Amino acid sequence: MVYNGLMTQRLAILSPRMIHCLTLLSDSDSFKTVNDLANVCKTSKRTLFREMKDINGILKSYQLSIISKTGLGIKLDGSNDDKLHFKSLLLQISANQGILDKDDRQQALLAELLKNKSLQKLITYANLFQVSEATISNDINGIEPLLNDYKITLIRKPGLNLYCEGNEEDFRKAITDFIYTHMEEDKFTRLISSTKTPWDIEDYFRHQGPDSILNVLNKDILWQVIQVLQDNDTVWANRLAQNSYIGLILHLTIAIERMRNHDPILINEELLNRLKKDPMFDRAKELAEHFEDEFDLNFPMEELAYITMHLKGARLLHIEESPISDVEDVVSPYELQRLVYQLVDYFEDITKSSVKQDDLLISGLITHLRPALTRIKYQLQIRNPLLKQIQTQYSEVYKVSLLATERLGKQNNIAFNEDEIAYLALHFGAALERLNQNKPRRTVNVAVLCASGIGISALLASRIKRLFKEDIHIVPRSQFDLETLHKENFDLLITTMEIKPTKIPVIMVNPLLSDADIEIIKSQVYALAMLPKKISDSVLDQQDNITVIKEISSSLSALIDNVDVVNVKSSLTKDQLLNLVGYRIGKNETQGKQIVADLKAREVMGSVIMDDEGFALFHAKSSGVDQPVMMVFRPDQGFLEAFDSQKIKVVIILLVPPLGETILSRFMSILTSSLLEDELYKAAVFGQDKSILKAEVRKVLNDPFNAWIMGQVKL
Repeated sequence: MVYNGLMTQRLAILSPRMIHCLTLLSDSDSFKTVNDLANVCKTSKRTLFREMKDINGILKSYQLSIISKTGLGIKLDGSNDDKLHFKSLLLQISANQGILDKDDRQQALLAELLKNKSLQKLITYANLFQVSEATISNDINGIEPLLNDYKITLIRKPGLNLYCEGNEEDFRKAITDFIYTHMEEDKFTRLISSTKTPWDIEDYFRHQGPDSILNVLNKDILWQVIQVLQDNDTVWANRLAQNSYIGLILHLTIAIERMRNHDPILINEELLNRLKKDPMFDRAKELAEHFEDEFDLNFPMEELAYITMHLKGARLLHIEESPISDVEDVVSPYELQRLVYQLVDYFEDITKSSVKQDDLLISGLITHLRPALTRIKYQLQIRNPLLKQIQTQYSEVYKVSLLATERLGKQNNIAFNEDEIAYLALHFGAALERLNQNKPRRTVNVAVLCASGIGISALLASRIKRLFKEDIHIVPRSQFDLETLHKENFDLLITTMEIKPTKIPVIMVNPLLSDADIEIIKSQVYALAMLPKKISDSVLDQQDNITVIKEISSSLSALIDNVDVVNVKSSLTKDQLLNLVGYRIGKNETQGKQIVADLKAREVMGSVIMDDEGFALFHAKSSGVDQPVMMVFRPDQGFLEAFDSQKIKVVIILLVPPLGETILSRFMSILTSSLLEDELYKAAVFGQDKSILKAEVRKVLNDPFNAWIMGQVKL
């Protein structure tokens, strides 16, 4: 952007604290109190008021003005473009006056060191930032630990010289992290949330402020990289999600500049050879050819390998899309499904919810985890621009996702970072929303407790009741009732005073009930309304539990009694095999066709074919059955030809009715996981004796069933 000298001249008369104040206001669309501004600018309210007295006369030339509202404070009014231009002028003046604060100066110094790791004198940086060499030396002490985090060492030489030392891969990681850290977050978030095409990214880069990422990137190379992708809009790279697309732009911009500066990057030879055999390597070469022509350079194999790793770890624009190519995954399809189901198991265990039957959740997690595991293996970073928003607005789902991924990671030696976890939280959050939409809501029992007595409690209870109407049953209580509240089956306790820890969830509010208090209560009431009602000591509840136990017991008994083993011709196609399943299990033609349709629909979400173990699994919820079903099909000789070159000796069919108890699906999943964990059960599945298979199925289900009963009945 070009800056007019006259425009900056008008602002040069402002004091450093007024420039600081206006910079803060230009960064915000909301009101700020004068008291807060005075504290940040380290001055008094009176001084700030005095200096701002005639400020609108100056701001008029920039199509801006200061407006004030009683009780809210002041804000800078104008278009976003005008405020951005104004902020850039202020920063230019700040730099010319040498009034960058310590943090800003250190960040600018860090950018300079990352851009140029060659030998430099301290006086060079002192002149650049218009401070003393001693100040620069102290700044370097402050940023040295940041560089050390990337295994980059600052070497100081006699004569006040210094340079950075480290391998090229670590330098590029540091530059990439610096860029992401300084991207303007609100614009990045709006971009990622946009439904427009990825080419809007050019507009995003061009509207970064002069104090942002363009300080560390070569702007000419950046625009050329974007232009090459625009000019070749048929390149498959436009299938990448926006944040992965931005990552690709940054990766190529940094790589091209480092190659021009003769900073070669190295890679483990074994990993390089493995990546060269990956189908994605050819995609990387195809992409690089466009930039070789544009920049008149050759991408060495090492650079192509790093592009390959970046692409293997990229997210797609649409979740339903298949991978960009038949890429060699870091885990097998079955292992990927196993990890997904294990993660969902942990999530369900923590939340006591039932989301495993949500096919959209399973397919979404599989789609995300495939590249995520690649990123983790190759230590590639992903940036989630919604991270802070997810952590604050959807904190509970994020916390549960964090706990679930920690358990998964510990069990499988996988380290998930918070950006990856936030993406997983979005999938789980959407699944809970879908679950809640189809789940009947119950009335939440709430007690209100005030220190001032039951009268004030009743007033507060009345106001809360008006907000939630029939969603809650609310009762005022005094502090003297605290010891007996647990006997009244309350779901939630709202209090205006600190109380001792209790088994009942507690929300502490202001007696006047602020907007923030209301939002917290809404969130908690909504969550509790979706949970099953509390188990009481009533005979009715005991009878309900007994009824459910009898139903599950009857269903599992029917499952075991009807376990069947069928020998089929090895030459059957997959369609013929599924039609046979429908014929054998369905009680009539309609049910048989429904079973086949449900199995095919479920298979679209992902097949479970264990070539190494010699079995394939087909499972689904189907209205073609009224009881859970397990059936095993084996070829009359050799392997089933329906699975081509895969050596499949056994096909297992598992079906449950769609309206059955959720616990039935959990028991069926135990039959699946035990194929890899229980050798006797697996041997029975592959064996010829139906009676032995029934006995082993009973053994596999016995302990989980008994444990479930213990959780249903109070002893």
